[in-house]
Amino acid sequence: MKYDAIDLRRRTILIVDDTPANLAVAVQYLEGADFNVVVAQDGAEGIERAQLVQPDLILLDVMMAGLDGFQTCSRLKDIESTRDIPVIFMTALSDPSDKVKAFGVGAVDYVNKPFAVEELLARIRTHLTLRAMQEQLIVQNTRLQVSELYYRRLFETAKDGILLLDIKSGKISSVNDSVVNMLGYSREQYINKSLSEVLPLKNVPGCREAFAKLQTGKPVSFEHWAMKNEEEKPIDIEFSASLYQVDGTTIAQCNLRDISARKQAEARIHYMALHDALTGLANRTLLQDRLSQAISVACRNKKQVAVLLLDLDLFKHINDSLGHQIGDSVLQAVAMRLKASLRDSDTVARLGGDEFVIALPEVADRQEIEDVAQKLIASLREPFQLEGHKIHICGSIGIGQYPTDGDNPAELLRAADLAMYAAKATGHGLYKFFTAEMNVVSQRRLILMQDLFDACRREELVLQYQPLIAANSRRITAIEALLRWNHPRYGVISPEEFIPLLEDLALIVGVGKWVLKTACMQSVAWQKEGLHPVRMTVNISPSQFYHGNLVETVQEVLRETQLDPQFLELELTETLSLDASEASINIMRQLKQLGVGLSLDDFGTGWSSLSYLTRFPLDRLKIDRVFMRGVPTDPVAGALVSGIIDLTRNLGMACIVEGIETMEQLRFLEARGCSEFQGFLFSPAVSASECSALMRGGKFGSVFQQGSAEQGSSIPSSKNPSISPQ
Repeated sequence: MKYDAIDLRRRTILIVDDTPANLAVAVQYLEGADFNVVVAQDGAEGIERAQLVQPDLILLDVMMAGLDGFQTCSRLKDIESTRDIPVIFMTALSDPSDKVKAFGVGAVDYVNKPFAVEELLARIRTHLTLRAMQEQLIVQNTRLQVSELYYRRLFETAKDGILLLDIKSGKISSVNDSVVNMLGYSREQYINKSLSEVLPLKNVPGCREAFAKLQTGKPVSFEHWAMKNEEEKPIDIEFSASLYQVDGTTIAQCNLRDISARKQAEARIHYMALHDALTGLANRTLLQDRLSQAISVACRNKKQVAVLLLDLDLFKHINDSLGHQIGDSVLQAVAMRLKASLRDSDTVARLGGDEFVIALPEVADRQEIEDVAQKLIASLREPFQLEGHKIHICGSIGIGQYPTDGDNPAELLRAADLAMYAAKATGHGLYKFFTAEMNVVSQRRLILMQDLFDACRREELVLQYQPLIAANSRRITAIEALLRWNHPRYGVISPEEFIPLLEDLALIVGVGKWVLKTACMQSVAWQKEGLHPVRMTVNISPSQFYHGNLVETVQEVLRETQLDPQFLELELTETLSLDASEASINIMRQLKQLGVGLSLDDFGTGWSSLSYLTRFPLDRLKIDRVFMRGVPTDPVAGALVSGIIDLTRNLGMACIVEGIETMEQLRFLEARGCSEFQGFLFSPAVSASECSALMRGGKFGSVFQQGSAEQGSSIPSSKNPSISPQ
């Protein structure tokens, strides 16, 4: 008999699955492989159709409503007309006991969901071939013979390795090429050897037990064997064996499937489920598991657990200016530095964005926690050299402790989060421990975030204006527009508090456009009142600069308000100087082409690069108020301010100093040739009408000659950035 004459085309396959999407996919592939396909959407319908159609093979889903796959298969085997139809289970179950159950109810094979099309077709063809052979043998009334010829056809169509074992003699009678390819060695080294004598299987745990089980006449269902092949390469084998009676001889068909790729994939999936894809650090799931374990151990040993939440300061500006690829590289480099600063027993996790969490199990006291926090902050001080960029970054850390701040991971993370925001509010590169008062701050922050959405509609956001005075004419030469929020419950909210909320809520671009338009309209209104035109300066946030279509927005506002461009100046915060790319410089050049002025605000508080100043098309440099606090009594502060004034003069730019509060400061700056002054000594930020009166008043000569009532005193400055707090 020639088995290679079997034609499998147009064989009928019945698919039983209660998910229409699964049916559609399977039908598409099987019909494309030239099979006739019949479908049923539940077990009862499948039994009925099987009796009616008499398919050559049945693909049966395990998990179905009503009759599940196991029950359906069992009933098919109880019906004489469907008893011999081979059934292949389709299952997403991974428990070996479920696979054992599949064979217990009469299935011949199973495929895992989601299945690989080639594997499914190979298994279908194998079992259709076996079915066809059985039918031909029955027709010819030929007793089944164990022959190399018969099994070669079966073996060579099987993707899995198959070896035949004579139970009586305990010897292998035949193997297919897949066994040889899988385990190594020549075919002759398997023949007439017992299963436990085959070299690759000899020392495999479970092999002798499986052989002993087969000798007692019991099948073996899906054991996992970790072993090595002839080349000493580790492989994972799934082993199963079925028993057959052939001419009174019991034959075990042993199936060996190489599941190494699947095991590796499962390991990768398991790793990915517990680790951050970008940095390789633990993710939230793994962090919570380790925190739970650490808390349990600390509870038994009367120890503490600390959770440190580190958020990178100004990281958003790196993404905005240099792009997310550089941002991702920064996160990876930060992860490496954090890991290098900690013990092996500590856990570093990334929760997403630029937030990292460090779990310290069994810490002794507060000092130990502080030492770690200081070490982590110090690890970030060295600049990062990435793709030609020298990047400075620092982190703010909030700390929660077990048992004082919480007794579960969620409570500790919340405490650390609140403490981190408190650290950020204080400055950059600092750490704070959680305190009960932070809950009050958190509630206030939540209320402010909710109220900000309606603040514009209720006209709570307003502009105030602070004059800039020229050194030579002692007149107002510019007005800075400053954003204020009059909250109905809390009163005037500091920009340093609500501007970051605008950033977090993605409202900053829209509010920034409103500020720009309102300031320009006010400037035009003053000119129509007959006041001498002066520059209107407006702060621009990094979000506006990089993502707010700034050039188009400025064009639109100038067109709508009819303000002459020479009377508009945009103040760029120094954080923009992180990026000296051609794209950023091109935006500045386009703004200059519109005719507006550009100044660099808060100079000296960020990561200044003097080389950037030669590339940026700037008109003015603004020295931040923090440098004036020590002038003129602090020699270091005085030297810094003097140096910046000389630098701007040599670069051909004007110099503005803000935060001037005393006559001593004014005299110091006059002596060093400063161009313009701004501060409480002249005027705080005032309303539009009050500013109009100041402009009508003309010169501030009296201030220069006599000082003010507060001369020599230290007065807190009211000047805050209108859009981007520093």
